[in-house]
Amino acid sequence: MEEYIPENNLVVLFLLFILTAGLYYFWWLARISRIFGDDPVINILLSVFTLGIWSIYLNLKYLQKSELLNGRDMKWFMIFFLPISPIIIQHNVNEKYYPGRQEKA
Repeated sequence: MEEYIPENNLVVLFLLFILTAGLYYFWWLARISRIFGDDPVINILLSVFTLGIWSIYLNLKYLQKSELLNGRDMKWFMIFFLPISPIIIQHNVNEKYYPGRQEKA
């Protein structure tokens, strides 16, 4: 039996962000921080104490890293997608680490 990873389904990720009023973002940030080799505790604390400014920086940084994971360069207009950047980052991570799960039609 395959391990179920909730972030694999991007709709579930989006609903978790909305229904938990953003609290799931911190759990997701801890998991993504470990994937990219950062300290999750420091990232969460800085995001809370800077009132979200650090999380904007992290989203931009991880968006760039996730695009580079798949051999793509981040375009300048990707900054307009910053509000949904966690979903884009998770999609890129899924594309890299779980390639067989993308299309099961």
